[in-house]
Order: sequence, then structure tokens, then C-alpha cells
Amino acid sequence: MKMVAAASSISTPQIIPIYELIERVSRGELKIPKFQRPYVWSPEDMIELFDSIFHGYPIGSLLIWETDLHNVTSLERLGPLRLRNDQRPISSYVVDGHQRLATLVGVLDLPEDYPHKTVADWRWWIGYDLEEEEFIHFHRKGFEKKPGVVPLRRMIRTAEFAKLARDLARDLPEEKVDILLERADYLNRKLRDYQVPATVMKSASLDDAVNIFARVNQRGRDMTPDQMVSALSFRDRDEGEFDLAEGIDNILAEMQKFGFGGTERKSVLQVVLYSAGLNFTKPAYEKIVDRDSFDRLRPALLKAQKALISAADFLYNIVGVQTDRLLPYASQLVMVSIYMFNREDSEDAITLSHAIELKRWFWRTSFNGWFAGANTTDLRRAAEKMEELAKGTGTVSSFESFFDDRPLRELPRAFDRRNARIRASLVVQILSGQMRKPETGALFDAFAVFDNEGTRDIPYFFSSIRGPLISNPANRVILPGGYGRSVLQLFSELNPQNEEEYSVLRSHFVSAEAWAALKSESPQRFLDLRSQAIVEAEGAFLQQIGLEPVNATGSDTGEAVSDTDS
Repeated sequence: MKMVAAASSISTPQIIPIYELIERVSRGELKIPKFQRPYVWSPEDMIELFDSIFHGYPIGSLLIWETDLHNVTSLERLGPLRLRNDQRPISSYVVDGHQRLATLVGVLDLPEDYPHKTVADWRWWIGYDLEEEEFIHFHRKGFEKKPGVVPLRRMIRTAEFAKLARDLARDLPEEKVDILLERADYLNRKLRDYQVPATVMKSASLDDAVNIFARVNQRGRDMTPDQMVSALSFRDRDEGEFDLAEGIDNILAEMQKFGFGGTERKSVLQVVLYSAGLNFTKPAYEKIVDRDSFDRLRPALLKAQKALISAADFLYNIVGVQTDRLLPYASQLVMVSIYMFNREDSEDAITLSHAIELKRWFWRTSFNGWFAGANTTDLRRAAEKMEELAKGTGTVSSFESFFDDRPLRELPRAFDRRNARIRASLVVQILSGQMRKPETGALFDAFAVFDNEGTRDIPYFFSSIRGPLISNPANRVILPGGYGRSVLQLFSELNPQNEEEYSVLRSHFVSAEAWAALKSESPQRFLDLRSQAIVEAEGAFLQQIGLEPVNATGSDTGEAVSDTDS
């Protein structure tokens, strides 16, 4: 169905007090269209908003879309609050200003029994310290009852504020009552009297609303490419309910079984756009809102899902990378997905020769930094090479030579997980080491260490040394949680003469000679020997797949920011 765009009109900006915004949301008059991006503000952003209001600074305006369309899907929640879904002749939707409105209404109209358990909960619990004169978060239940600290949820409604004032008069020290009550009253007036500018757009066209939303958010720091495209491609019930953001959620859920559920949404979007025949390296937002482009996105989503899951399966089972946290370059997943998309017979397993070639390509690009700083032209040409390999229209030698235009990089001097070469080294260590716990000798899932936010900052052998030695990659050891910042003593107590204990040392690339240096607390000697062992393991690994190993160690600059594609 082709939608005929209706004329839009923009009214003179309105001025809406905060208390009126709260009432309009409470009555179900203001809604949030589903094409809006989710709530993304940090606790610090929320504090800054209220600090700006307190000082009378502008916080930006709202853009409200008024329409008589009745099938526009809206969000069920605004921040922590469940919204009413009343049917009205004219509905009002917040097209721009969702983050600000959710913060204002969610904090000021927060239910008394709202939980404090996680950051997603306690970020809505904001108060004002009357003595320190600053806004704060209540990180735990009960703190909001501390005298002199007032929850903002009690500041906006007249009856609740009157009760708060009585509580303060009763609980505060007598010598402070007057001044702190005066500050509370001043805060109350600042919040109630603050006026938010709002512009009302009147239109019967959903396409107009989505396009305007994308335009006004195009330079917003929190607007990601997948959110932009999801907004522009959103179609409501009358046109078949297409929600790209929800489709990406489903794809990531499927990829989780291969350890790739945390893949960047931008990477998934790139594969969807490629599958639709659109520019996957630099989305043209104006083109995406076009009807022809949308008609290609729906089937492309299903094709991209199949390709991405096959790519994740390949990386997990053939390459050996079992978590997206250690994938050297996001573009590698995109390129393998493009290969999977272009296979002529996608029901059969890929040929052994192609599996070997792709595995060699993966490690070559991981070690030579091909995707570091690759521009859009480079990525398009790389995609063409993947297409040729999948379809058999190009030679293996031309495929190899295209990605073999630079030498393999040495092990960097500094450990930084943002560095793709470091991530590649960590994967090789895991695949080569069969790592064991030092206190029991039991094998453990080393990939799971990096999936867990609490353990991915792996410990040091020497945590108190200074200078470049502490950041040496050989000074970090992959272990599950519970070992603390340093494991020097734990490894020093192992006996290399005991075969079981020596197997633990070998699994972490600690030779008997390196153990002696560790035992005598000679960090330079230990790190030199362990670096050598890691590089030798990398060399043996690369030789097994037909790549010439790197011989030197530690001469690369190791700048993390220059070795990433994201």
C-alpha cells in the first residue's frame, strides 16, 4: 500500500510547566511512539538535567506529534512508569524529547515502592541534599529517609510536598530547620515553575513523523545507526508492523548460542542493509525512508538472520572464537556473513577448502590489522572478494593477495583489550593453552571469563611494579573470578617438579625457567620469558593454518585506538 503524505503543520511553540507534563502523562494524553529509541541516559545525565533545571538553564524543547491516526503503536512504559493507553480522537506523541521527558516524569512521579536493586532501578531514585545543596542518587533502600535529603518524587505534588515539609520540621535538628525548609521550598518552586518549550506538529502521516524524528536526532550523541534506520523503516499495523529494532533483538538472541549475543547492533544492521542491496558501509537515511527500500528491508531481515547465525556458527566451531568479546574486528563477522549470504547452495555445509581459506583469512586479518582504519571503499571491495569466493567467480589466490598486503603484527608492548591484536593473542592463548586453575589443576572455560563483566579485567602476575612493565601483555593471566588483582603468590607456590602443577604452569605459558624468575620476583626476566612463550605459541598456531609466524616480540607500539574498526 502506498501511503499518501498528508500536509504537516507546525504550531507556535508552547510553554508547558513540568507539573503539567506529569499530569498529561498520568492521564494518558502524552504517549511515546514505538519507533522511538529506548531509554539510554546514564545516571550522570539524569543528575545534570535536574541541576540545569535548578539553575534555570534551558534543557531543550519537546516535539509533539498530534494525529487522528488510531493504529500508531506506542511504548507501554515511560522510564519506570507504565503508561495508560486511552483511546482519544486526537492523540499526542512525543517525537523528540523522550529521554528528557522520561527522566522528568520517571523521577518526579516515581512510585513509593519502586525497587532499588540494580542501576536500572536506583537511577530513578534521585534526591536533593539540602545541606550539601546537590542532587544525588539513592543507591540503596532507606537512604531516601535520611533527614536533610529529600526524594524528588515528593517535591512536585502539593499534598506530598506539604507532608514532606512536616516530616522535615519534625526530623531536622532545631538549629537547621528554618534554613533547610527554606531550601526545600526553593527547590519545590524551581521544579514546579520550570517551563519546558514544546512544538506541536499536526499531521496524518506516520512517515512524516518518523522522518522528522530521524532528522532531529541525526546528530544526537545517543542515536546509533541501527536506531536511526529502525526509526526510518518503522511501519505500524496498517502497513504490516515492521520493526527493525525488534528484528535485530531476535537475531542477537539467536546468535547468543554461539557466544555472539553481545555483537554490536551496528554490525547486524550492516548485514541487513547488505542483504537489502543497500549501502552497508554508510547508510543513506533519506533513501531508507523511501518505499522501495522499505519493501526490500523486510525480506532482507530474514536473509540477514540466516547469514549472521551461520557466520557465528562458523566463528565458534571452525575458527574457535567463542565470544564476541574477543572478536578482533566487528567487520570480520560482517564479512563472513556476506560470504554466507552469497553461497549458491546455502543448505549444504561449506566446502572444506573454503572453510580452510576463511579460517586462514580470519587469522591473517586478525594479525595484520587489515580492518584497522579500513575506509568505506576498502570494506566494499572486501565484500566483493567475499562474494567472489562464495560464488566461485574469483580465484583463491586473488582472495588471499587482497588481504595479504601487509605483514603480520608483533605482540604489542601494552595490554589493552580494545586492541584487536591483543584480542587475537588472547584467543590463541585460550585455544593453545587448555587453561587450568592454579589451586586445583581443573580445566575451566576461559572464553566465559571474558563474557562475564566481573572477570574480564583479568589479574596481573605483578600488580605493584611501575612503568611499562606493569602493562606488558605477559603480565596478565586469564583466570576465572575470585583471584583478586594479583596472583603472584599463588603461582609462586606451584612446584614445576610436580607434573600436575607443572601442567598448570604450562597452560598459562609459564616455563620452569620463567617460574624461577617469578619465584624470585624478577619481573623483567619473567615477562621476557613468558612473552617469548606466548609468541612461540602464536607462531605454532599460525603455522598450523599455513601462515608465516611473527618472530619478534614487543617492538610494536601497541596503540589500542589505532587497531580497531569500531
